[in-house]
Amino acid sequence: MKRPSLFWAAAPILLLVLACGGGGGGGPAPDTVSLFGRVVWIVNGAPPNPAATVRSGDASTTSNLIDGGFSLDVPSGADEATVSATVSGVPAVATFTFAPATSSRDLGDLYLGPQTVTVSGRALSTGGGGVAGAVVRLAGRTAVSDATGRFSLMNVAYSSDFPTVFLGLQGSASAMGFFDGFFSPPSTAVSGVVEVGDVLLTPVGSTTPPPPPYSLNGTVGPSGGGAQLEARIGTTVIRRATADATGGFRMWLAAGTYTIHAVSGSRSGSAPVTVTDPSLIVDVSVPLS
Repeated sequence: MKRPSLFWAAAPILLLVLACGGGGGGGPAPDTVSLFGRVVWIVNGAPPNPAATVRSGDASTTSNLIDGGFSLDVPSGADEATVSATVSGVPAVATFTFAPATSSRDLGDLYLGPQTVTVSGRALSTGGGGVAGAVVRLAGRTAVSDATGRFSLMNVAYSSDFPTVFLGLQGSASAMGFFDGFFSPPSTAVSGVVEVGDVLLTPVGSTTPPPPPYSLNGTVGPSGGGAQLEARIGTTVIRRATADATGGFRMWLAAGTYTIHAVSGSRSGSAPVTVTDPSLIVDVSVPLS
């Protein structure tokens, strides 16, 4: 009598394993990506306190009370995040949109405030003519310029009572074939609109390169590598930066007088600085003790 083959003898066991799902159960989990960034309250340039809630789809988290940072795991392809907070009894909710995230995405600084305004302007080539398709960013908002170079950033965080932080914001415009251009709101809102005028973009082939996007060079010392820096007007934080390994840092500031405050571990220090023209680079040294 002929013996059954090994394959047919093992087949019932194989079928049983397959019927039970091979031990995996439920199929693979959906791919996820991380969204991260910071939430900033436009009134004082500080993290919201109480913490803000950041939500995308069914996922949510809260911002860090120290620096406003957050990290949120969401399904791949997520394209918006809603941030909400109530600070000093003033509620604010804002939804930020972005290109579908298929990998981890840094959303940068997302500003919240008691009000919002529209920031308008024109991306203009230094060679003449509007720049179409320029991507313009400010305070977590993004817009694309039209065929004439015009753009409008909608729902930008704002405070009519405390506009200092808003006026110190730095925006950028980028387009293929051009160096990035930078701008800052030149004035407070009129009827809910802030007009920034022409944002100049220099063609990459130009013999006159654009100025660098900072007006302050600084050093922190001694041994100030990795120090955390803040530019303040009074107690209001206008801008933050981190010193590099050698203690050097760069920071964009509008014209005005500031105190640069640095913290490195248990050491801290500060230095005054005055920026008379954002196109001029000012040097400052911040001692640590």
